[in-house]
Amino acid sequence: MFKRLTWFGIGAAAGATGFVWAQQRVRREIDALGPDHLAVVAAHQAGRVTRQAARTVAGAVSDGRSAMRDREDELLARRDARRPGGSGAERSSSPWPDAAADRSDRPEPWRGRSTSGADRRTRPARW
Repeated sequence: MFKRLTWFGIGAAAGATGFVWAQQRVRREIDALGPDHLAVVAAHQAGRVTRQAARTVAGAVSDGRSAMRDREDELLARRDARRPGGSGAERSSSPWPDAAADRSDRPEPWRGRSTSGADRRTRPARW
């Protein structure tokens, strides 16, 4: 009988200890998955992803703008070559030779403007 009582006490102590350990572990996991902790983790991951996406988008925009400027300079050079003061060969190769001459007297509103700060604007489209 004494043996049974000893083993019962050891089993009860082990069970109580295991229960307390499991309860603490579950509480830690619940706290880790709580809204406050999840908000912190989500903000950290979103910030990392946002910074990577911002770098990618900024690089793409920069590349696009430089390509746009190169193409615009090329088109403006072609247009200027077709003006009455340009070479006759290029002017005669245009399917609409009068159209280039009609646009040559229009002012270029973006010339002389600052391209920095709040005054930055895109060049107007010529249709």
